[in-house]
Amino acid sequence: MENIWHHKRNAAPKLAALTLLLGLSAAGSAQAVTLFSENFQGYTSFPNSIPAGDPVNAGIAKLSEGAQQTWYGARFEDTSAGNNTLSSIDNDLAIQGNGGGTNTSHTGRAEDDAGMLFKISTVGYTSVTLSFDWRTFLAETSDRFVVGVHYGSIADFGSDFGGPACDGNGNNGCFADLRTGANSWTATGAWTELLRASASNSWSSQSYALTAGQSEVWVALWLDNGEGDYGKFDNVLVTATPVPEADTYAMMLAGLGLVGYSVSRRKRNLS
Repeated sequence: MENIWHHKRNAAPKLAALTLLLGLSAAGSAQAVTLFSENFQGYTSFPNSIPAGDPVNAGIAKLSEGAQQTWYGARFEDTSAGNNTLSSIDNDLAIQGNGGGTNTSHTGRAEDDAGMLFKISTVGYTSVTLSFDWRTFLAETSDRFVVGVHYGSIADFGSDFGGPACDGNGNNGCFADLRTGANSWTATGAWTELLRASASNSWSSQSYALTAGQSEVWVALWLDNGEGDYGKFDNVLVTATPVPEADTYAMMLAGLGLVGYSVSRRKRNLS
């Protein structure tokens, strides 16, 4: 009987240590996951040539054409009255068949104060990271390739042009005029500018941390300036680490509780 009691008494701290070890292991082994990924490689048709010699598929990136993700389009600046239309925004966006320079694959492209956007949720994640490649083409000294993030909803999509929710294929709900209003680029606190880069014909890679725990996060990539000046972007990626689930924390607390109980019991037995 004494051996059985001795075995049970020794099993408690072992069980506590095992429970705690399993909880710590589960909490520390969470692997990064992909929240958004786009390289435009699904595109197979480039029927347009804009400018001459550059094969493109004109318009916003579309799921039906080969995009991997849902994209939105917006105009961010330019006070020209003729640019306050859906078709005008769409005309300044494209997927290019060859990014040029060191990137011979497909890329996204924007011009004339227009750009493409995507949205994600970072709820339940930590260590959220945005990365992408970019360059400009035929850019003037005043041109800027701009990337920014907006936390919260943007009601302009689906309302500015009288459309329903974006279907990922360029319907009215995929576009917004963000030159003015609460969600415009110049509105106080609306956007956090991550990058504003001058003209560069060389491809560069950028990486930025995004805020975790946000139900709606918008990322915009656009070219600040006029017609015929291009900003290109590729390999757009957002990764994050899942926050450990409640049962993992429960296991850790249970292990800590058992360890504390075992230590307390040993002290009582010694006394």
